[in-house]
Amino acid sequence: MKVEVCMPDVGVKSVEIIEILVKIGDKVKKEDSLISVESHKSVLEIPAPVSGIIKKICVKVGDKLSVNKLIMILKNIDKNKDFNKNNINNNYVSNLDQLNLQNPLDCKNNDIGIINDIYASPKVRRIARLLNINLLNVIGSGSKGRITCEDVKKYSTQVSNNLNLYDTQCSDLKNDDINHINDDQEFQLLTNIQRISGTRLLNNWKSIPHVTQFDETDITDLEDFRKLYNSRNLNNKNFRKISLLSFLVKSVVHTLLKYPRFNSILHASKNGIIVKKNINIGIAVDTKEGLLVPVLKNLKYKNIGEISYEICHIVQKAKNNQLNISDMSNGTFTISSLGGIGGTGFTPIINAPEACILGVSKATIKPIWNQKKFYPRLILPFSLSYDHRIIDGADGVRFTNFLSQLLSDVRTLLV
Repeated sequence: MKVEVCMPDVGVKSVEIIEILVKIGDKVKKEDSLISVESHKSVLEIPAPVSGIIKKICVKVGDKLSVNKLIMILKNIDKNKDFNKNNINNNYVSNLDQLNLQNPLDCKNNDIGIINDIYASPKVRRIARLLNINLLNVIGSGSKGRITCEDVKKYSTQVSNNLNLYDTQCSDLKNDDINHINDDQEFQLLTNIQRISGTRLLNNWKSIPHVTQFDETDITDLEDFRKLYNSRNLNNKNFRKISLLSFLVKSVVHTLLKYPRFNSILHASKNGIIVKKNINIGIAVDTKEGLLVPVLKNLKYKNIGEISYEICHIVQKAKNNQLNISDMSNGTFTISSLGGIGGTGFTPIINAPEACILGVSKATIKPIWNQKKFYPRLILPFSLSYDHRIIDGADGVRFTNFLSQLLSDVRTLLV
């Protein structure tokens, strides 16, 4: 039975084909990658909806694909299931959703490829990781300078002639052969998200001149108000408790409005910056699979209650592996809060192409002198990492000072 493979709905109007991963006559399994597509510098691999043999390829590299456009035709070799076109499309979208959730940071952070001049599909990046190759050193021969699998293999041969070792390693991994691990050691695979985010963080750390500004603020009054507000609304069944993070987000929005340079990205030419008019703040979420950064959109005119609701909603989606591409894209600033776990301070790594990231640690009671005697106050430590190509140290201090003032007196958020 012939199966038509069409472009699923990935949340955008059209995508561009950057790589075709199969050829006519190839035998593929269900969920094997068929093509790589790009939209807004996000790269996805479109999987096969069924197991089969490639009979016809209806597209070429560079083509623009809209939803339901025919990509290729397979001969179905799965004799255990009877597929119709509707079932194929439904299964196809479901499989794509699973693929997106396994690689959300790869989708979101492919803008990093622009800054580092790395244009490569997830498949190429996986091969590079297996070969321990830094893609910054590989010259791409594909469309728009994109790095292909052949480029990676050619580079590997030139450097160490270790392609045979790569084949052996792949075979060992497929057979789960880890006999080389000693008895006093344990081998643990990283999740897809951990591998992807690790690569991104390493590239960001290498390519961005980080400066981290440490500060702290007195949130005693803010916490008293927050707890009082929550207690007054306990009888409301539809009420959701307001978290400290909601006040942090609102305070950052106010600070970005005063200092818009912190809501910018470095232009690809490195000769200027692009200041973002919308304020979209990503919040780091710790999940079982690894770190995800969903984005709260269009926050300029939203109040603390609306922000709190959106945080609860998007964090729940992240915990349940329900984030899509749009949930992870177009961030202009990031907040990483570890206050619920602990710590007195840390240096957060910038989420490129953004210019800044705010790290928040655990608030503790400290004795504060008021010119007469010491008073116990709740002090929140925080740190701001910023791209020194965009932001000077003096501006960094001004930013943290203003943010500290907002958090220490919640009334200023009303002005």
